Amino acid sequence: MSFKLVAKATVDDSIEVSKFRSEATGLSVVIAEVEGPVVNGHFALATEAHDDDGLPHTLEHLIFLGSENYPYKGVLDLLANRCLASGTNAWTDTDHTCYTMTTAGSDGFLALMPIYLDHILYPTLSDSGFLTEVHHISGEGEDGGVVYCEMQGRENTGESRTHLQLLRAAYPNSGYSAETGGIMHNLRTSTNNEKVRNYHAAFYRPENLTVIITGKIDAEKVFEALKPIEKKILSKGKKESFRKPWQTPVASLEKAQDIKVVYPSDEEDCGLVYVGFRGPNCADNHSVLTACNILLRYLTDTSVSPLEREFVEIEDPYASKVSHAIIENLSSLLCLLFENVPVNKIDDISGKLKEILSRFAKGDEKIDMHRMHYIIEKEILEALSSLESNPHDAVAFLIIGDVLYGRNEKDFVDRLNTKKILEALLSKPADYWVDLLKTYLVDANEICVRGYPSIEEQARMSKEEIERIEKQRNTLGPEGLQAKGTALMEAMAKNEEQPPESMLTQVPVPSTEDINFHYLKIYKATDGSQSIPCVDFNDFPVYAEIYDIHTNFIYLIVTLNTGSLDTRLRPYLLLLLTLILESPIRRDDQLIPYEEVVAALEKDTISTGSSLGVQPNSSFNCEPFSNTAVIMLQVEPKKYETGVNWMREILHSTEFVTERVRVCASKMHNAVSQAKRKGNSIVRDLLKAMYYENDTNIRVSSMLKQQKFLKGVLDQLDGPDSQNVLNDLNTVRKHLLGNQNVAVHIAANLKKLSENRINISSPWRNVTEKSEISEKNYSANIIPDWKVIKPEGIIPEIQGTVVGLGCIESAFLFHAAPSINDFMHPDLPALMLYLQYLTQLEGPLWRQIRGQGFAYGYNIIPRPNEGLLCLTLYRATNVVAAFKEAKNTIEAQLAAGAKWDSNLLESARSSLIFEIIEREKSVGNLIVQGLLTTFKNVPADYNQLLVKKVNAVDTEQLDKVGKLYISKLFAPQAKTAIVCHPDKVKENISAFAAMNRELVAAASLEESILAK
Repeated sequence: MSFKLVAKATVDDSIEVSKFRSEATGLSVVIAEVEGPVVNGHFALATEAHDDDGLPHTLEHLIFLGSENYPYKGVLDLLANRCLASGTNAWTDTDHTCYTMTTAGSDGFLALMPIYLDHILYPTLSDSGFLTEVHHISGEGEDGGVVYCEMQGRENTGESRTHLQLLRAAYPNSGYSAETGGIMHNLRTSTNNEKVRNYHAAFYRPENLTVIITGKIDAEKVFEALKPIEKKILSKGKKESFRKPWQTPVASLEKAQDIKVVYPSDEEDCGLVYVGFRGPNCADNHSVLTACNILLRYLTDTSVSPLEREFVEIEDPYASKVSHAIIENLSSLLCLLFENVPVNKIDDISGKLKEILSRFAKGDEKIDMHRMHYIIEKEILEALSSLESNPHDAVAFLIIGDVLYGRNEKDFVDRLNTKKILEALLSKPADYWVDLLKTYLVDANEICVRGYPSIEEQARMSKEEIERIEKQRNTLGPEGLQAKGTALMEAMAKNEEQPPESMLTQVPVPSTEDINFHYLKIYKATDGSQSIPCVDFNDFPVYAEIYDIHTNFIYLIVTLNTGSLDTRLRPYLLLLLTLILESPIRRDDQLIPYEEVVAALEKDTISTGSSLGVQPNSSFNCEPFSNTAVIMLQVEPKKYETGVNWMREILHSTEFVTERVRVCASKMHNAVSQAKRKGNSIVRDLLKAMYYENDTNIRVSSMLKQQKFLKGVLDQLDGPDSQNVLNDLNTVRKHLLGNQNVAVHIAANLKKLSENRINISSPWRNVTEKSEISEKNYSANIIPDWKVIKPEGIIPEIQGTVVGLGCIESAFLFHAAPSINDFMHPDLPALMLYLQYLTQLEGPLWRQIRGQGFAYGYNIIPRPNEGLLCLTLYRATNVVAAFKEAKNTIEAQLAAGAKWDSNLLESARSSLIFEIIEREKSVGNLIVQGLLTTFKNVPADYNQLLVKKVNAVDTEQLDKVGKLYISKLFAPQAKTAIVCHPDKVKENISAFAAMNRELVAAASLEESILAK
């Protein structure tokens, strides 16, 4: 055997990991034995660049367009789909490029892996592929290409500009300061395919490639599957000697820097401040870097941390949030990130930060060692939790760090055992932490990048881009434009050459029979006869259900039905859900300050959360089942009763006080600024505004409604009627906690709890106040979203809207029509398969939309919770062309006599089955799926039943659902929302009018339906 075991470790005493290296080729393989139904691959290469041409990123895209053995665009993803995967993916970071694949079961993984590696090591890198995938000029003189489209969507955001300037200042004359994604100017003028080929030759070598596999798989079968690629590597002969990237020492930072950055924006209210300090060498001082992470967490984590306390938790905040990040380069970068900073306070951040940090250095403020220990212990528990909630990525990311900067077996073992480093930190005295703070934060050179929103910059860029394109058209002239258009069409034709059928069918579709699903059993109060150890459902004063899973933790979830809440009070929900975890608590006659409450919660829980909708949501967005508010606590089993008591106190004993309400409302109000720059979130809100009534949670929680509401709350708190706000909050809470609105959901390992004699039900007897108990509710009292929308739209005669947003350069589109509103509907499996056929990687829509560079992303998905079918376009360089192609492609498949390509259909079926199975890929996913079974009103084995139903769908059923549901997507009753640059609004309205879609223009958000 050419593969030799070179290292072995156990990730925090949980997951066995083995590292092998080929003595013949230098190829490395790392296998981590992760439980569950999926097998995951991360194929990592160290990559280094010293300019902004984006060679690592452009190469990453071109890898997927064919290889020596499979010289056709799309073969890899189509074969991946057959292998019970859903295509492939990749990312480019500053110091590495990583290619990923995930399959249901190991058979498909073993079949696909050598094909994937042939693409990575021996890609075609054709000129036609470069033209369509990286950059081209169309016959109309517009710039396009998938990479260009992607970078256009993020290059000039406030976050990207500020982050890049931080790297430029922190790593002068180093590859760490390069924009490895590619700057648009470089993509147009400097980047070319010859450079890409040379870059591939330099870095894509077997000795620089590590195959990381996480899942249940036989190592010997992996080595057997790798034999063909090993043989091919050897047949190519020896290459010149290889030097591992990132070996050059990084020059020290000689001086502090203060940099002002402007970025395009529609408003000039809040900006960004990013502060960076050079940290320890991650190869030599990994344990010190771990300590730095703990220190930064101490400074920023929760509302009682020093920086949150001083910058955020005050009546006139300096930011809506202070967070930290560590960029793990050879010489690391420690970052403190201030979000939504009012522009009149941007210049004050650095000085105030220095003053706060100096207090610790001088001894004026002491390190709270009790809190420091809680944070370290919580970090240990969170690491263990991540091995349940996201084990594949958690382990792979640890290994990638070793791939880049590990030097020997000890480094490998140490990186996979962060727990031991953290446990050692528990014994460090306060002086250790003060010295660490002095060394890396107080006495170090600081880089402060101040990001200012600028309307003037937006206007300048808009004018400059119009002039540039006009000049480009004039320079090319009619003949040049025609030549560009012809070249693009020829490249597309070349890329669309179809592989022989034998190439696609050479990989058999694996069976799903032997897939290793996680264990899940659901017990409900309504089940009656089921006897469960340590549980008596009669102890619960409200509806309850328990999810028995193999977990090391206990998850306590309380759901609150908001459906009957008074319209006037509904806007308080988001504020209430924030306050309920950050307010003082009344115990008997004593008011416990919020600082003590937050600190104690931090000590007793692993995680806490609240949301509108059954899955965590970002600010001002409700997730599915938006009429339900959710409170969640994750605890260790030994703290189960403590956790239940916390839940009772959070729900009933939090006391709303003017100071805390003002602070939380101010934070939320400032956060609107950042939300208003996110085109994809805004376009989703616009579409929802066309369907949801004004008094629904979806509408009252949207950013503009909340901005106005929170401003009113703050004004009221400053006036004589401040008590009215507190009264309203208490009224909302009292209504929600009526036992007819409350349901309890618990996820735990019942066997372990029974063995430890932990009674699950009895601690919940007092979760509802006696005064609030009416007749016991025997259901979760769920209101699906489709019950609070109008399928024909709020204003039926309006087909849609286009809103101009100056801070974005790409366009975003959401489009919807009424559809299935029942997760058990017999037509749903066929509808899902029809859409998968259209949208799969390298399927019909992929070729026409992404293949031509019209948009970076697209999707069509059914939303039974809303009763809608939704088409989306993401980061579109040409939203009109992308929509036209989607419409033409879908209508062609709907046409009478349209055929189904058997290979594409088989590919779609397999990839859809994988996506269904992937819903249960980890214990963390399983908890969400358990909760969703109740909300979707489906059985516990719903996903497994769905797999069987998808397997049974035939073309007759597909044709039926096409006529019944998909044909409605472009009917006059469908609704369209577009967010684009203001210069494109009129053009897009005219183009959609030509497609018989009359859209209403809004020059800004404040003039849109979101403000109504």
